[in-house]
Amino acid sequence: MRSARVLFVALALAALQAPAAAADLTALCRNGADVPPGPRALAMAGRAVQEHIAFGSQTLDAEGRLLRSGSAEAEDTRASLLAPAPWQRIVGYWRAVAPGDDKLPAQVRFGALRPAHRWLIAQALEQASAAHLQGLGVGPDQGLSSSELRAAQVALMRVAVIDTPWSAAFISWLAREAGLGDDGFAFSAAHVDYAAGAWQAGLDEAAGRPTPYALRACDLADTAPRVGDLMCQTRAGAAALDRFDDVGRALAGHSAGFDALPMHCDVVVQVDAQGFDTIGGNVLQSVTRRRIAFAPGTRRLDASYLPGDCPDAAGCVDRHMSRQPWSLLLQWR
Repeated sequence: MRSARVLFVALALAALQAPAAAADLTALCRNGADVPPGPRALAMAGRAVQEHIAFGSQTLDAEGRLLRSGSAEAEDTRASLLAPAPWQRIVGYWRAVAPGDDKLPAQVRFGALRPAHRWLIAQALEQASAAHLQGLGVGPDQGLSSSELRAAQVALMRVAVIDTPWSAAFISWLAREAGLGDDGFAFSAAHVDYAAGAWQAGLDEAAGRPTPYALRACDLADTAPRVGDLMCQTRAGAAALDRFDDVGRALAGHSAGFDALPMHCDVVVQVDAQGFDTIGGNVLQSVTRRRIAFAPGTRRLDASYLPGDCPDAAGCVDRHMSRQPWSLLLQWR
């Protein structure tokens, strides 16, 4: 009987403390929005801008319409003879996900891979030898020269780039370029892994527990973005998760390495009184910059970007390619 009373008191205290923790997290996010971005946040945004330029500056306007077309993921266009082609840059993004995994045995790297680790395909293809290509019926004994053999290797890598979604690898690469380590960011081929890390960091922070994680999860509908923050959406079959609390419940139950919640995130690279600009990878098969408008007189996302009945309403602006269930802001702590 005594243990039952103790359990009841513990549950009652937890129920009383939960709203306070939620309120603390909201306050952390709102206060954080007023703090100037730090050097790592600025570095992340700066590298995104550089990659956007390297891909030909593909751009969407505030209505989500294509203003400028850039280079596609598997193209071999180069700014100069020494500059890497788009597909080569993407292979570099994959290396940022887990650099140590290139030391895996060849039979593992070339074997069956979980979807979240398909990036290893590109890395394995980069190291492909004539013997591997011979297994495909391509090699010196077919009369190919070394240049022809190299052309076959490049073709395989370019196919791997097209076949494997790379937007989360792009964000992971930006995080490494900004100086983050494994304790501060969950480098992954799936956006949900690092988003779940930020969700947990916010809960820890609100509860007064220490955390080394660099980002906290905030409600985009209630939090103004800063340069370097990440704006995220759920997509595909998870598009119904278009509210912060719903996404949070999914993130709280997430297991690392299992991409059960398809997502996409862009990094914020510029903010002004009317809105902000973001850059994301694998958006229309390129590194793409998009303009997002604030609701008039606010620093909040305009509701017309969210799913609903807005496109059919009189006077409503259609946001075309940028109309998504944006709900999550990963804010630098």
